[in-house]
Amino acid sequence: MSLNSTPAAERLHIGFFGCRNAGKSSVLNAVTGQDIALVSEVAGTTTDPVSKTMELLPLGPVVMIDTPGIDDVGGLGEMRVARTRRVLNKTDCAVLIADITKGLNDSDR
Repeated sequence: MSLNSTPAAERLHIGFFGCRNAGKSSVLNAVTGQDIALVSEVAGTTTDPVSKTMELLPLGPVVMIDTPGIDDVGGLGEMRVARTRRVLNKTDCAVLIADITKGLNDSDR
């Protein structure tokens, strides 16, 4: 099956997870070589998962997914975390993105 004809469900799903403003969106943009996800210094900028289908050699067709922060708070924050957990449940490969200047916290663990 070619890259363009591979259904998303049959692709390897790679998700980027971590706290708000850890750099998940920046990593997605760097890996894809495109300006896919909005990047800002404002915590909580990513409100919904952002997906990009592409070919990642040597793996082949993949879906890269940027997620909202796993440490979000408040009513909307809880909904964002719930969406992040749904992505985690369907992800084949979870990549933890952590801000090394802050170290790992309970949400990262």
